[in-house]
Amino acid sequence: MGVFWWESLDIASKESFTPSSRSFSHPELWDILNDAGVTTGVVGMPLTYPPKEVDGFMISGGPGAPDHDFTYPEDVEDELKSKFDYTPRPTFPADSEGDNEEEFAEKSIEQVDLDFKVAKHLYEKYDVDFLQVCSFEINAPLQHQFYDGEPTKKAWKIIDNHLGDLADEFEYVVIHSDHGTSEMDQQFFINSWLAQEGYLTRDRSFFERLADYGITRDRLLGVLDTLRLREPLSNVQTLRNLGRRIPDSRGLFGEREGSAIFDKVLWGETDAVGLAQGPLYLNTDKLNEQEYETTRNKLVEEIESIVDEKRDAPPIQQVFKKEEVYHGEYMDKAPDLVALDAPEYHNKGGIGKKELFRKSDWRGNNARQGLHVISGPGVDSARVDAEIYDVAPTILSLFDLDPPSNLDGTPVLD
Repeated sequence: MGVFWWESLDIASKESFTPSSRSFSHPELWDILNDAGVTTGVVGMPLTYPPKEVDGFMISGGPGAPDHDFTYPEDVEDELKSKFDYTPRPTFPADSEGDNEEEFAEKSIEQVDLDFKVAKHLYEKYDVDFLQVCSFEINAPLQHQFYDGEPTKKAWKIIDNHLGDLADEFEYVVIHSDHGTSEMDQQFFINSWLAQEGYLTRDRSFFERLADYGITRDRLLGVLDTLRLREPLSNVQTLRNLGRRIPDSRGLFGEREGSAIFDKVLWGETDAVGLAQGPLYLNTDKLNEQEYETTRNKLVEEIESIVDEKRDAPPIQQVFKKEEVYHGEYMDKAPDLVALDAPEYHNKGGIGKKELFRKSDWRGNNARQGLHVISGPGVDSARVDAEIYDVAPTILSLFDLDPPSNLDGTPVLD
């Protein structure tokens, strides 16, 4: 559908962008169901902002949905704010994860609970045939920040209780995740490695030069804390984006936003750049066809050979070429390589002075193996090997609908 990750790089324009609901050029699951006369309710699904018009209701989900204009029908927003004080995501002060873990966990757990309360309320009002609830906060931040700790367990118990209430309302219940979770200990900065190896060249920004004089993100956040301005300003997106361009005390910046790095890339001297969690883009404006293949093969070999000498372990377990992962009409937009994290490592997109590794702020990482559970009439107890591509065709099959010919995956039920 033309969307590959939370952030994409357009090599032609040399700009990064965050996908939205407008980035999907083909019908989505709820569109297909609506066309067949099935009413739908969607709550919390990422990349559904701005919300689309559906036969039912849609509540946009994080991480990109703001605290306004996030519902269809439009008047549902006032209802949810009045009754539940609801917004699509909790508000955290910028870079607050490690500062007050108790408050951080409390707000995240509350959001998990609210998403289901809102879903149940709207289901009672609209009586839709299909209800989809996505709990984004169970993974980001809870499983990332606390892994299998008590805050995560508490949130899962809340989800379990809500599912128990909803199960009686539906003939079938499908529980699935887009990935699993695993323990994490170290961060690896792919763009720092690319720069050290000569694949990436960039100018130093104004903020990097300020950091040479001790004006770092850590110190600026400390000033905001002293003035008690950090939390009031945390919702100002411009300031949050600016903060990601300012190096921390160890010289690292841009670990959450690729544009902070790409803005200063010297593209005439750069062969490759990376995003967090694996996507790598080659500069096809600089490399001819032969150079592209040579560089790509070299990167696969060299990245898979990287070793964290302090731990005697690789940060990347495997690098895939795009044709090994993707297919279809949007291949020209796909990242050229995808680097898969090794156990206990998280591939970050930031860049610093000479730092390739550091202790992770997170305890949990995404894992390739996820969850797929179906309960309902005619579903026997058995273990099946399913891919995430199989979720949509399986749901369509429960409504006796054939999947479109261009939809990947197959139903897991006979």
